[in-house]
Amino acid sequence: MPHGPAETYSPYLILVALLYMFAQALQMSSGAARLAGVRTKRVATGLTLFNLFATTGRLLALVYMLFIGVLADHARAAGDPSIFEKNMRIVMLAATAGAALGGVLMPSAARLLERGITSFERSGTLVGTLARLGRPATLFSAFGQFAMPSPSMLRHSPHGLPKAFLWWNIIVMAFWVTGPLSAYYAGVLEPTFFGTCVAASGLITGVATITLTLIVDPTAALITDQAAHGIRPEGDVKAMLVYIVITSIIGTLLAQLLLRPAADVIAFVAQFLNVHGIHHV
Repeated sequence: MPHGPAETYSPYLILVALLYMFAQALQMSSGAARLAGVRTKRVATGLTLFNLFATTGRLLALVYMLFIGVLADHARAAGDPSIFEKNMRIVMLAATAGAALGGVLMPSAARLLERGITSFERSGTLVGTLARLGRPATLFSAFGQFAMPSPSMLRHSPHGLPKAFLWWNIIVMAFWVTGPLSAYYAGVLEPTFFGTCVAASGLITGVATITLTLIVDPTAALITDQAAHGIRPEGDVKAMLVYIVITSIIGTLLAQLLLRPAADVIAFVAQFLNVHGIHHV
């Protein structure tokens, strides 16, 4: 006997929301690698650990995107797109919570990564560093590094930062969060062209990728390098990380407004390609 919607969706939805939240928290916490690199004067090594965060987030994406597909299939079978829309809005709220959680964890992550950079230099391999982390004594010590962020973090002024890249970070996060979710939503709205809709997520995430590559990431890297070489104070890096978290939270909230319009755009493109595509030219 098939399960009802609430009974079927709840476990998958909870799992997706939790994984998505942790993935966003990792993305935010990865900024701590920049601060650790500045403090230890090992920016390149810090970026290596930064990539470790990114890789872990991608591994989580392999799982939660699979279950988002399951939620989409259930919504298509039920013939009710509103079910899937509600689910995706919950997932977006999880992204907002994840961005905030990453901000809370960032000071602790910076301290841990400082130790990680030192361990990496001793072992010479990232695998060796991770193996040391697996030791009970090291884990116990790592947990001891956790501390709630001080309210003084909010006193770091963005006065010395280029403001444009912070505004653009809102766009990056909004389109990055919206892209894959709106593609699946478009597939639920246009089930006949589901495959085309899912494959067209790049129409939305492409905006985030281009903006991140051309504006946000190079500016963040420049600020980090300048702080590492004493050209600007370490406080500018701290301010940058604080305001990247704040603008990222705003971006995830903006994604809520973009979900349906982005899905409509993808659905229109998918329908056009299938009905009036190249074979009609």
